[in-house]
Amino acid sequence: HTHTVHSDGAQTIDELAALAVSRGLDFLAVTDHNTVSHHPWLPGSARRYGITLVPGQEVTTDRGHANVFGPVGWIDFRRPADEWLGAAERAGGLLSINHPLGGDCAWRQPVTVRTPLVEVWHSGWWDRTWGAPLAWAQAWRPDVVPVGGSDFHRPGADALPGAPTTWVLVDGDPTDDGAVRHGLAAGRTAVSAGPDAPLLLRLGDELLALDADGALLGYPDGRHRVVRGDRCLLPAADGLHVLESHRMEVIALCR
Repeated sequence: HTHTVHSDGAQTIDELAALAVSRGLDFLAVTDHNTVSHHPWLPGSARRYGITLVPGQEVTTDRGHANVFGPVGWIDFRRPADEWLGAAERAGGLLSINHPLGGDCAWRQPVTVRTPLVEVWHSGWWDRTWGAPLAWAQAWRPDVVPVGGSDFHRPGADALPGAPTTWVLVDGDPTDDGAVRHGLAAGRTAVSAGPDAPLLLRLGDELLALDADGALLGYPDGRHRVVRGDRCLLPAADGLHVLESHRMEVIALCR
């Protein structure tokens, strides 16, 4: 979830790609507001900087924003939100609800079908002891697929790309943005505070907690257990799992 000079960002696509690489990212979604004019330029920048750039667009209204991932053509923000999802799916794309509790751009659009992808962790979640984003996501639908977004526009004004970081388990060529989107569609995601932050990953019927010694693992049914060690395997359940600090600050998420 990033922006360039094609909408209200301050950096070119090349500058954004270089910044993302310096942050240690393997892929980045470029989601300028209500335009796809940046899409033709993404493959060249991706090759030059060695990063997978996922074509996207942030469908932007005063009653909520949504990312559409994939080269699906322009989505008309003036149409009802149900039509955004329909247009994206017909073209093989994905729709994710953005920063649903984001102040004046909180999600208030009526929808018939609730898409599973939600930007549960947005850079505007300054105090991660505030449980509203998780509560909203769990109320949205039980099989919510969490993603994170920095919503980067310009240095010094927003979180840098990868803060938070979305992790995707990809089958096939990881340099193929279609493979990244397939992993998102399959729900194989995790979210951490940054590329080098503690991480919680789903491995079949188990969870792998990395660099999270002493953290608290919260299960979908409300149970909790303490993580012991910097590389710890724990049983998994169905639904959203949360790593928290001793002060109940969210550290990492996975489904």
